[in-house]
Amino acid sequence: MENYFDLVEKAVNGDKQSFIQLIDNRKGMLYRTAFLYMKNQQDALEIVDTTVYKAYLSIKKLKDPKFFNTWLTKILINASLDLLRYRKKVVLSNDAYDVEYEPQDSSLKIDLYNAVDKLQGKYKTAIILKYYNNLKISEVAEVMECTESNVKNYIHKALKTLRYEINEKGDYINGRI
Repeated sequence: MENYFDLVEKAVNGDKQSFIQLIDNRKGMLYRTAFLYMKNQQDALEIVDTTVYKAYLSIKKLKDPKFFNTWLTKILINASLDLLRYRKKVVLSNDAYDVEYEPQDSSLKIDLYNAVDKLQGKYKTAIILKYYNNLKISEVAEVMECTESNVKNYIHKALKTLRYEINEKGDYINGRI
């Protein structure tokens, strides 16, 4: 198997197979993130398609291979926010979703999902990147184009809001949020 950085370098230099392999390795993360923003499968798939298309068109602009994942994630988030702004509505859905951390109790899954959905802007983005995509604080800061300190503050405030939302429903998650 080729080195990750070699694949990125080849993709930047126009190798389509390397680009396809890089995208195949990230498609689960791309879909989960898009779904958390769009709330339904069709829109999430549309956002993933848009992201891959935009990334393919602009891959030659990527200056440093180590930033490929954060660069790709930023494209996806911007595409999601653009579509939401364009529609000027938030689509709510009870569709099943695929995330790394899922509480066992299905009512708790829905409560957590709805609570994350209620978060605004930077708070929602920070939580999705940190806990659903398992990015490090430094990587979240790169994607959000802010300092690590700001990211920690966004996460702290978002977790406080999530705790309140879950507690309000009587379903506190024993310190996991």
